[in-house]
Amino acid sequence: LVLYSGHGDFNRVILAPGSLEEGIILGNKAFNIADKYQIPVFLLSDFHYVNQSYNIDDIDFSNMKIENYFVKSDKDYKRYKLTEDGISPRAIPSFGEGYVCVDSDEHDETGHITEEFSVRIEQNEKRNKKLNNYKDIEPIIKGDSDFETLIIGWGSTWGAINEAFEKENKKGVAYAHFTQVFPLPKSTKELLEKAKKIISIENNFTGQFADLIKKEIGINIENRVLRADGLPFTLEQIQKVIKEL
Repeated sequence: LVLYSGHGDFNRVILAPGSLEEGIILGNKAFNIADKYQIPVFLLSDFHYVNQSYNIDDIDFSNMKIENYFVKSDKDYKRYKLTEDGISPRAIPSFGEGYVCVDSDEHDETGHITEEFSVRIEQNEKRNKKLNNYKDIEPIIKGDSDFETLIIGWGSTWGAINEAFEKENKKGVAYAHFTQVFPLPKSTKELLEKAKKIISIENNFTGQFADLIKKEIGINIENRVLRADGLPFTLEQIQKVIKEL
């Protein structure tokens, strides 16, 4: 739903925390990414995630800065100005001399509605350049750096997979936990191509993340461990998977 819904094509970022600590850290990053790139950022959770409860260490909030990217407008301010990186200057009404005009329908650079096809194309091209210089949130990699088997997971599968992986830590096996599920981090293809066997563990019926990987970078993950009965994976289930596969 969050990946494909919307009126027309536009950039978006989808994050999925696996722990309560990650939820706090990614929540801060989500607001800053949305502000900097002027795009929607989704923070995915599930029933298991929002119902878990445990003690965590003190969070260091000193590293979590609030980043603002708005500007003071001048007389010639254009809210949707065509720029090289696709990010137009965002001014706040009454902060500066310019008139801040915004619209949800297609618009020209000044923010007024238009039905000009050429302007529509220009604004589409502008919107879809916003993430060209985006810095990915890389997956967390654990285990043997010289791996042949790679286990991948995302979201709330982190707890069970991480604990099972530590208990069944085997030579030639690594675990990649993705907190940024879209866009796929640029390193994903190189990471997956390094493995002779890839195992995707997901709390859904079809293997949605594995399907996304196939669509985006053409790597088909045949080994899919899926659970969709409404319950999270248990430690014992993941241990069995690691031993068998």
